Parts: sequence; structure tokens; C-alpha cells
Amino acid sequence: MAASIPSRIVRHGWRSKQLVSLVVAAGTLPCIVLGHTTGLSTADFTLGTNGITAEVILAGVDLTLALAQLETDNPSDKNHDGTLESEEFVAGVERLRKFAAGCLAVEFDGQIVRPATPQLELDDKDNFHIKLTYPSGRPQRLRVRAALFAHLPANHLHFVSIQDADGKVVGNKMLKPADDVLEINCPSGSTQTGRRASTFTDFLKLGVEHIWTGYDHLAFLLALLLVCGTFKSAVQVVTFFTIAHSITLAFATLNLVWVSGRVVEPAIAASIVYVGVENFARPDGPKGRWLITFVFGLVHGFGFATVLRDLGVASSTAGVAVPLVAFNLGVEIGQVVIATVLLPLIWQLRKWKPFLKWGVPACSSIVAAVGGYWLVQRVFFT
Repeated sequence: MAASIPSRIVRHGWRSKQLVSLVVAAGTLPCIVLGHTTGLSTADFTLGTNGITAEVILAGVDLTLALAQLETDNPSDKNHDGTLESEEFVAGVERLRKFAAGCLAVEFDGQIVRPATPQLELDDKDNFHIKLTYPSGRPQRLRVRAALFAHLPANHLHFVSIQDADGKVVGNKMLKPADDVLEINCPSGSTQTGRRASTFTDFLKLGVEHIWTGYDHLAFLLALLLVCGTFKSAVQVVTFFTIAHSITLAFATLNLVWVSGRVVEPAIAASIVYVGVENFARPDGPKGRWLITFVFGLVHGFGFATVLRDLGVASSTAGVAVPLVAFNLGVEIGQVVIATVLLPLIWQLRKWKPFLKWGVPACSSIVAAVGGYWLVQRVFFT
């Protein structure tokens, strides 16, 4: 079977076996249940004198979702026997190559340009790299449309950055299904630079959205705030949690530390279980909570970082500092808003003795149970 894999896939030590597993998974599994959806991919374009090169990076999970959608439209298992024969497998690999070649629709001066045969790579962080070359003259007007949205969930985002040969960014944009096109006027020479589009706001919003829809992080924060009876204790919890995950993001920015999501995601779930159980055992507020908050904050920080880093933003030639700083700030804004809403309500309820006796343990038990569910799911089913 390995002999049937296109030579472009098996080269330079690329992880062909994992590419094979993605194709097989897409052909045999109609749906993959994940603790976290990824929802972000990137494309880096470099303008040359004789054409343009591009590198598209998306998570292996997103590639599998895209291939599963293509599989639904055109099944590889033609005989429906539940297995992939060699011919069916080759068809699946060919579908992978077609997806790679068609993930972006590129136009030079209003004319559609097809890429050369794409080069495919799966790195050691399970990011899928598509390297594309558009061999043509340097265009005056470049238009890029994210065609991959047709095969991905409706909330997927795609960040496109275009730079000149000297590394200066001439345009970038966060694309979404409703706004899937970036169009720029290319500078006439590599020493000229167009206006750099601001992406700070896009990643700021992404950070706010992530904390507001990251139900595991919300559960952890709720469990921490449940036993905060004073303003001082609440400030300690929020401050040490913020400091901890900001440190993690700083390390990620400098490429000093990286931890696999397969470790981080179960650890986040375990932190929720721990805090919930501790609240149940000590509803009046455990001493030294700031320390455990700091430790688990480091873990959650890796979770925040992997939203960008494991999706290839750290590999972007446009730089990782602005996305990570903006994303982190968005997380903090979202977190402060949540604390501002929850704390007055919790403090009012804590004046009611039945809530201290029954409410705090009940809420903590629910949080611990949900954390336990996520822990089992992330250890055994992802």
C-alpha cells in the first residue's frame, strides 16, 4: 500500500504514516468528537519576481474534517464493505492532493492561476503544511480566496499574510466564510512596501471569543470564584491566573516551551476536577488557593497558546508576537467581563446560609463532574 502513495508526500522524512492515518480516518469515520475545535488556519504568501509561493498550515484535525466532508460527497469505500481496498486508498490520497491544490483560489490580474503540484508535510505538532507554487510573472493585482471554507465548519477562520521578497508585509487579513477574499495591489519591486493591514483587532476578538466559548476555562474560573468571599481573594485568584497563563504565552512566543495538546487538554480537565472537589471539601475557601491557581494557570496558558501555535500561527512569516499579545489581551478582557458579572451575584448568594451549606457544594460537584467527563473524553476518545 505504501507504494501507492504519491512520491510528493513521501519525501524529506515527512510523516507519511500519519498522513495515511488521516486519509483512512476520513474514509471510515463520519464524525470526530473533540474536546476543542480548532477553527483557525493560516496562509503565508511570498511575492517573487517570477511568481508567488505560498504555505498553507492547518491542524491535522481540520484536515480530517475537510477530508471527511469530501468523503461524504464522494465516498472512497465504493463497495461499502467498511474497509479501504488499495484502489480506494489511492483515491483517498488523490482526494487529499486535490484538496491541497484547491484550498486557495488565486488570481493574477483577474486571471485564475493554478499551482504546481503541491508539496505536503505533517510536522511533529500535527500541523498539515501545503506548499504551493504559482509559476507566473509578478502580478500587479493579487486576489486570494479561501476555497477551503467549503469543506470546513462554518466558524472556521483563515489568516492570510502576503509579504514581499524582502520580508516586508504588504497585506494581511483574517478571512471568514462570509468575507473570504483578500485583494491587494502588489508593489512594483521588492523594496517597496504597501500599507500593512492591522490584525491586532482580529486576534483580540478571537481571544475574547475563545474565553467566552471555552467552556472548560469558564468552568475552572467559576469553580475558583465560588469560594471567593472577599474582594481581596477574588483579586488574588484572577491576578495569579492571569500572571501564570501570560508567562506560558510569553514562553510560547519565544519558542522556549511547547507541550502537546494531548497532554494539555486532559490536564485542563483534571484541574477542573481538582478545584471542584476541593471546593466541595472546603466550601469556606481553601487556604493557599493562589498557589494552585498559579500552577493550573500555567496549564491553561498552554491551552490558550495552542489555539494559535498548534494551528501554525507561530510558523507564520508575518510574526507571532502580535497575534499572541492580542489574543492574550482578548482573553484577559473576556475574563474580566465574566468576573465582573459573576462576582456580585456570588457575593449576594454567599450572604444566604443555605447557599453556603448546599449551593456551593452542589455547584462544585457539578463542575467536578463535568471536568471528569472532559477528562475521560480527552484521554480515551481524542
